[in-house]
Amino acid sequence: MKTIILSAVCIVLAATAVLSMNAGDKAGLFLTLPQGGRPTAMGEAFTGITGDIYCGQWNPAGLADLSSLTMTASLAPTYLDMSYGYLSAALPYRRNTFGLAISYFNYGDLQGWDQNGLNPASFNAMDLGLAMLYARSFPGHKMALGGSLKLLREPIENESATAVMLDAGATKRINRFTLGVSLKNLGSGLKFNSESSGLPVTLSAGGTYYFIDLPLVPAISLDVPFDGHPVISLGAEYSLANYLSLRTGLRTERDQGFASWLRGGFGVNYNGFGVDYAMIPGNELGYTHVVTIGYHK
Repeated sequence: MKTIILSAVCIVLAATAVLSMNAGDKAGLFLTLPQGGRPTAMGEAFTGITGDIYCGQWNPAGLADLSSLTMTASLAPTYLDMSYGYLSAALPYRRNTFGLAISYFNYGDLQGWDQNGLNPASFNAMDLGLAMLYARSFPGHKMALGGSLKLLREPIENESATAVMLDAGATKRINRFTLGVSLKNLGSGLKFNSESSGLPVTLSAGGTYYFIDLPLVPAISLDVPFDGHPVISLGAEYSLANYLSLRTGLRTERDQGFASWLRGGFGVNYNGFGVDYAMIPGNELGYTHVVTIGYHK
């Protein structure tokens, strides 16, 4: 059977280059990649945001504020032939919201060798995640609770590993503030053969303020990985008319300097259809572009 040692090294290096994460030696790192043009452009300061289908990744309680059936697809080509993406749908019913999401990270074509370093052969590796989401609003208390059950599968050639995880979150409205807290990726670790690895468990808290007469939404989040350094996210969205939004943000998870923290993008919405774009500054390998298309009734 072919060994995958060298290929695994290439995978680790590639994944590290994508977003220079501070998640340590953990499996399931693609779960921490920012999905969606709007949250990415806002620096991932999304723990206190509500009413967006991408709340399912940062704080599932935020799904409780969705008002209609919403569907979305996101794609982010990165370096070489790697890419990651997200497909999701959510349906509110009375005070409940039900959702389903699929995420993936495609490492592209990789090279493997046998135990003697001979007989090279290429293969593909793709991490897959499936999430079932639920949120419920409690209008009398101006709060919402939410959670998700996630299944992660990481295959490499003929080997694969699976893990089951839980996310949980809550939001609370206080006047024009919305506060949120969430715990993500809590569950069993992944195991390849006899080697096991934990998951990127993260505790997050954040807030958002909604102005009365100003179409500006500022947001802040603090992410505390159980095995890494705290990360601060700041973001803002300014809406022009009812169809165009400009967004910017920063996230302090990188060590390449202030410029690597910055994010930016925009969104266009018309008649229920929407397109969102975000750009993440890269290292010497280039930039990451996130494109999202969506629809809501």
